[in-house]
Amino acid sequence: MSEPQVRELTQKMRAFTLRVFQTDEPTSSYMQIYKVKSKRTAAASATRLLKKDNIQAYLTELRQKTVDDSVATVLERKQVLTEIIRARQTDFMTCSADGVWMHDIGEESLNTAALRKIETTTMPFGSKDSDLKIILTKVELDDKIRATDLLNKMGGDYPPVKTELTGKDGGPVEVQLDARAKIIGLISRYATGTRDERDDPELDRPGS
Repeated sequence: MSEPQVRELTQKMRAFTLRVFQTDEPTSSYMQIYKVKSKRTAAASATRLLKKDNIQAYLTELRQKTVDDSVATVLERKQVLTEIIRARQTDFMTCSADGVWMHDIGEESLNTAALRKIETTTMPFGSKDSDLKIILTKVELDDKIRATDLLNKMGGDYPPVKTELTGKDGGPVEVQLDARAKIIGLISRYATGTRDERDDPELDRPGS
């Protein structure tokens, strides 16, 4: 892991902070880096150093770098899903000269992320007492359809999902307004001169 660059740190301060990050033991880290024999002195000095802003900033960067390295990037996740989609059983099996398929997995094998399980079973060839044996190989790969679906979602390849609301018997949705809302609407239309036949005549009567 490469060390993050932090300003205003001496070489010993950097080494001390890195060792504290690795061991979580400030006193022993100070004793080793600064060659101090007294635990009491080392403990006090380590506490004083750890209160410095630049030391804390370096510790924060080291922790963040560890988190970043431990989490797969989007590219790495897409590569795994692509391996699952592209994998074939022949990537992990080889046909021998006698026509028997045998597992063949090595460092150069392709698409190993897709390999969920591989089993081999030795069985007698012919009668149960036969000295001839055959090896049956079973290879189980991960779900290609599920991997394709996840990859499509990550890439935004699916069109937006549209939701259409309908009312009773498939008709338009009916929205009920209370009387107050209707009155406010009427006043607005009267004020702007946009009253039309849709206005409720019952609301025109005094006391309505």
